[in-house]
Amino acid sequence: MIHVLSGQLPWWSIRSNHIPLQLLAKKVPPLPPVIKHQAQDSSFLRKCFSFAPADRPSADQTLAFVREALRTGMPRTTEVVAHDHEKGIPPVARHDHDKGIPDVVAEFKRRVFLVPSHLIHIPKMELISRDKLITILKPETITEDDIRRCRGWSRQSAIESAVVNLLKYAILSHRWGDSEPTFQDLNREGAGYKKLEKFYSKAKEYGCDLAWSDTCCINKESSSELDEAIRSMYMWYREAYICIVHLAQTNSWDMLENDEWFFRGWTLQELLAPLRMRFYYGPMWTPLTQNPNDKDDAQVVHALHRATNIPENDLRNFRSGPNRAWEKMSWAASRKTTRIEDVAYSLTGIFDITMTVAYGEGDRAFKRFMAELIEKCKEWQILVWAGGLPGRPTEPSCYHTTDEAALEMLKNHEISWWGEGCGDDDFSVTKRGVQVKLFMVPASIDQSLWQSVFLSRPTDSIMASESPLGKLVVQSPFFPPASTTEWAIGIVNYHDHDDVLKGKLKAGQNYICFLLRRFSRPGLDTVRNHWKREVTDRILTVRCNHDFEKEVEIVWL
Repeated sequence: MIHVLSGQLPWWSIRSNHIPLQLLAKKVPPLPPVIKHQAQDSSFLRKCFSFAPADRPSADQTLAFVREALRTGMPRTTEVVAHDHEKGIPPVARHDHDKGIPDVVAEFKRRVFLVPSHLIHIPKMELISRDKLITILKPETITEDDIRRCRGWSRQSAIESAVVNLLKYAILSHRWGDSEPTFQDLNREGAGYKKLEKFYSKAKEYGCDLAWSDTCCINKESSSELDEAIRSMYMWYREAYICIVHLAQTNSWDMLENDEWFFRGWTLQELLAPLRMRFYYGPMWTPLTQNPNDKDDAQVVHALHRATNIPENDLRNFRSGPNRAWEKMSWAASRKTTRIEDVAYSLTGIFDITMTVAYGEGDRAFKRFMAELIEKCKEWQILVWAGGLPGRPTEPSCYHTTDEAALEMLKNHEISWWGEGCGDDDFSVTKRGVQVKLFMVPASIDQSLWQSVFLSRPTDSIMASESPLGKLVVQSPFFPPASTTEWAIGIVNYHDHDDVLKGKLKAGQNYICFLLRRFSRPGLDTVRNHWKREVTDRILTVRCNHDFEKEVEIVWL
C-alpha cells in the first residue's frame, strides 16, 4: 500500500538484511514524506499496520480506497499546502470534508462507494449521483462525542456505525406496473409515481432521507452503469437500512404464495439480501405487521418459508457464496424473468459470481454463469441436474426434484466424524466439458415400450455372481440399440476410500447416479469414444446391494 500511494518501496531507507529484525520488533515501515502530509492516506495506512487482523482493511475496503484515489486524483480543494522545496514535499490537496476527523472522513469515502450510484434525495424529490451525495452529506459534523457515545464498542466500530447512519437509505422491492417513472423521465403522475410517493413516506418513517427504486435509479442507457447495477444489486440491498416490499396481490400471510412477487427472478435476492424488511400490501400500502423488522418475527419468517421452501435461518441472515449451490438453485427453480439473460444475472449476487453483462446474448448468459459457478463450487451436488444438456443445465428448474431419497442426499453436506467425504471435490471445467471422477459400474439394458431398465453387470469382486446395484428404471420411449451402445451407471456421491484412486459403496444405501453411454464398436479412439451423459427427465438414484469398491474413472460431461 505504501508503494501504491507513494510510488516508493517500503523500508527504502533500511538495508534489506535488517528488515526482518524490524519486523520481529513489531516495527512498521517509515512513511514517505508525500504520505505523511496526506491525512487520509496515513490514516488508512495505520489500519494496514494493525497487528490485529480484524482491524486491518479487507480486500474490498482496500479496493474502494484505491478506486477513490484514482477517481479523484487532485480533487476540488478549498486549501492547498505550498510546495516545500527544501523537504521535497509536493503540493497536497485537501477536501472540504478533510476538516473533519480523519478516521471518519476515510470511512465515509469508503462507504459512499457501497451505496447505489444514484439515489433519490427525498426532501427535494430529486435524483442525485454519488458525487452530489458527497456534497449533501457532511461527515465533518460527526464529532468525537458522537463516537464516544457508542460505549462498549471499539473506536473503529463506533466510526463505522456513525457513517452508516449518515448514509442510510431505504430500498424498494416490488413488481413493475403501468407508468413506472424512469431515470430519463421521473414523471410525477400515474400509478407508478403514486407508488413511489408511498415508498417515500414509508422510508421517512425509518428516518431515511435517501431512497432507491430500480425503476428510476438506474440509467439503463449507460452500459457501464447498468453493468455496475446488476453486479452490485445484491450488495445494495444488503447495505440498505430497510428494504420496503410492496405486495400487489396479497392481503394476509396465508396468501403469500399466490403473490407474483414470489415467482419472479430478481425478487429472490431482494428477499435474501436485506437484514431488515417491511412488507406492505394493496393500494393503501397497509402493513402486514406492526414490526419494525419483519425478519425478526418468527411467524412472518415461517410464512415466508412456507411460500418459498427456503430455510428460516437463510431468510433471517443469508450468506452469499457458491456453497450449497444445488439447494440455492432449487429455490430459483420456479421463478421467471422477462428477459432470458436475467435468469443468470439475477443469481450472480446470491452465488457471489462476477460476470460481464451483455443483454442480447440470450441463454448464453446462463451457460457462462454455470461455468463460473461450477469452477467456484466444489460440491458434487452442483453437477446433479435433470433435463437441460448433457454438459450443463439450461435453467434453474433443471435442479428441481420431488424424489425424497434424492433430496435427502442432495441437501446433505456433512462429513462423518471420522472424516469420510463423498464424491469428487476436484472437478473442473475444461474444453472437453466438466471433468469429474465417477464410480463407474457397467450396465445392460432391458427395453420396453414405455421404459428402460438398466441392470449393473457383475464385476471382478468377491461377490461376482451378484449385481452390485439394484435396478435403475428410466422412463424413456427410445434408447440406441444395445448392439451398438455400451452403457454404464456412474455413481456421483460414492464414499472416500483409503486409496485415493478408489471409491466404495455401502450395502443398503441409495446413491445419486448418471446414466452414461458410448459406442461399442471396437478399435475406436478412446478420445473420440468417451462416455457421454444421457439426458433424463428426472434425477436418478440407485440402491447398492452389497459393499463394493473399485477404482474411480475420469469422465467428461
